[in-house]
Amino acid sequence: MKKGSFCLATFIRIVYMWLIGFSFLYFSLVADSADGECPLQVNPQRVVVKYGGNVSVDCSTSIQHTGMGWEASAGAVPLSKDSLVVTWRVSNLTEWDIKPYCFINYEYQCTVTLPVTIYKTPDSVSISTVNHSEPMTEGNQYELQCDVLNVAPAQNLTVNWYKGQTLVNQSIFTDTIKTPVSKTSKLLIRPDRADDGAQYWCEAKLELGEEGPRPPPKVTSDRLNITVYFGPIINETKLPSIVPVFRGYPVVIVCEAEGNPTPTISWNLSTTDIVFGETLTITDSTPEDLHCIANNSVNTTIRYVKVSRQDISLGTGKHTGPMIMGKEYELQCNVRTVAKSVVVRLYKRLHLVNETKFTNNTSDRKTSKFQIRPDRADDGAPYWCEAELELGKEGPPPKVTSESLNFTVYFKPIINETKLLSKVPVFPGYPVVIVCEAEGNPTPTISWNLSTTDIVNNKTLTITYSTPEDLHCIASNSVGSTTRHVKVVLKVDYLPLIAGLVAITVAFISVIFIFIYSIYYKTAKMGRYNLKDAKLSPQNGDIAQNGKDNSIPMKKLSQSNILA
Repeated sequence: MKKGSFCLATFIRIVYMWLIGFSFLYFSLVADSADGECPLQVNPQRVVVKYGGNVSVDCSTSIQHTGMGWEASAGAVPLSKDSLVVTWRVSNLTEWDIKPYCFINYEYQCTVTLPVTIYKTPDSVSISTVNHSEPMTEGNQYELQCDVLNVAPAQNLTVNWYKGQTLVNQSIFTDTIKTPVSKTSKLLIRPDRADDGAQYWCEAKLELGEEGPRPPPKVTSDRLNITVYFGPIINETKLPSIVPVFRGYPVVIVCEAEGNPTPTISWNLSTTDIVFGETLTITDSTPEDLHCIANNSVNTTIRYVKVSRQDISLGTGKHTGPMIMGKEYELQCNVRTVAKSVVVRLYKRLHLVNETKFTNNTSDRKTSKFQIRPDRADDGAPYWCEAELELGKEGPPPKVTSESLNFTVYFKPIINETKLLSKVPVFPGYPVVIVCEAEGNPTPTISWNLSTTDIVNNKTLTITYSTPEDLHCIASNSVGSTTRHVKVVLKVDYLPLIAGLVAITVAFISVIFIFIYSIYYKTAKMGRYNLKDAKLSPQNGDIAQNGKDNSIPMKKLSQSNILA
């Protein structure tokens, strides 16, 4: 091989190795930059901005460089060699797919891309039913649709479904398109009667992360009020399956049914006797078997009713008229029924007083006796009897009740001691009105006993300084009387004496003050003069100078000068 050829080949090999090394170094640096070692800081690191909004992001470095700037399809910042901070600004950001990045040149060039999310709230959110416009029927399945118009980005969109204030479903979307799109979310429902009048609505919410606005932007639809039709349900609480009937006492029974549309109510008394209406008056001549029929466009419901002829009453035996508190009386519950087993209970208001049980009794008339000793709380209290009948039917035993019997209880008067104190203070010249109130049945009469002969019939009494010391309020009715003793306590009015003492004290202090002030005025304001060792001044003649020289000449005045 020639020497020249060898040198050329060697040179080419050296250049080739240098290029390989440079490429390796370059790609190593670029790789380092990709691994996050680019000496740039972007603040904020991610931007979420509303479509048409403004944005401002700083890109900074702490090293020397040969240039840095921003590359973007809007708001690009030219290469700057002197700044350590460059700012990307756009006042009206409308480019959906913008990808700005900050770059820096030093030993190599590296870049940091700024993630930008541009969002747009929906133009509208609406809710509707799919292929259905009539009222819904209980138990059927229906589809609701929520339409979200022109929203971006779709991958951040969540559609929430609500019934009233309760979240019932959610829809999320995975579309990566950044420009506005319209989305639809559907909800399947199977309404029941509780949903009649319920409000469904949907909400489109953009969940944009920590960099996004707080709270997340959202748009809601109008409320969709649904009407649900359902078959009648008869209120079995108001219409029991067995209805007792007292001889001579007609009973009105009520057949109420809930349904939508509002059901029509009819009573089937026989194959031909039909009565329309919720109420039916039954007597001892009413057929034993009744049927309440509730009907609407959805369904028909029938309630079977059995009429059971019964009779029960409450009496006071031989006693008539009001009862006296504390005395014992006998009450009688009289039951007429065909039931062999009966439990008779006596109630006062809603409280059980006593009970008697009749078992395997063949008689159709049963009398249960109860002893009571009424007190004042029993005045006007309703007493009533209840008979629980075992008729051998399935379900709970039927119960029949008597009419309420309200007792009048007479009791001795009770004086209200809170309003009438046992001691009443009285000052001269200040009358006091006291009140004596008493509770009793019959209503008591009130009188005041001031002495053996002085009686005042009134609730109120005006007492003065001359009223007797001992008073008695007497409350009386036909049961008895109650007396309240009141002591009149005479008080001395010290107020004028205190006022006089205060006036004398003020006058005395005023005299002392004037005396002290006059001494102070004579001493401090009029001055003091000392003529001891006074000298005559040659300049001022024979005027004394109080022992001091006076450089100011003073002229001796003659009598003529004074008169002039």
